[in-house]
Amino acid sequence: KILLIKSHKWGDAYLLPGGHVELEETILEAAEREGEEETGLKLKPLYCINVGELINDPEFHRKAHLIYFHILCEALTDTVQLDDRELKDFIWIEPENALKLKNLRAQKTIENYIQGVKIDIGSKIFKK
Repeated sequence: KILLIKSHKWGDAYLLPGGHVELEETILEAAEREGEEETGLKLKPLYCINVGELINDPEFHRKAHLIYFHILCEALTDTVQLDDRELKDFIWIEPENALKLKNLRAQKTIENYIQGVKIDIGSKIFKK
């Protein structure tokens, strides 16, 4: 099963947990940290399954240029505890059933997951 959440920032849509990347943090590290902060789950990031961008999406709560990397993570724990700031609801659902949801914001990512897509993002940090 996959975890889908609902966020105050996106109205009533189902989407994936996520957030921003901190300075000197890889995309995989950000996925682990943000996922844990928002859901309470301990996560093991595996690989990227989708990349894209949204520019001033009317469904988002404000104008913004968002660039996203959807990272497949293995949940090492199973108790979801929403952060109560950004997330308002969640469901665990079979990927094929998730594609049937009318208010889904992650269709391409779920299709990529089902098809086994893996995208190399090659994160590197160069310290001075």
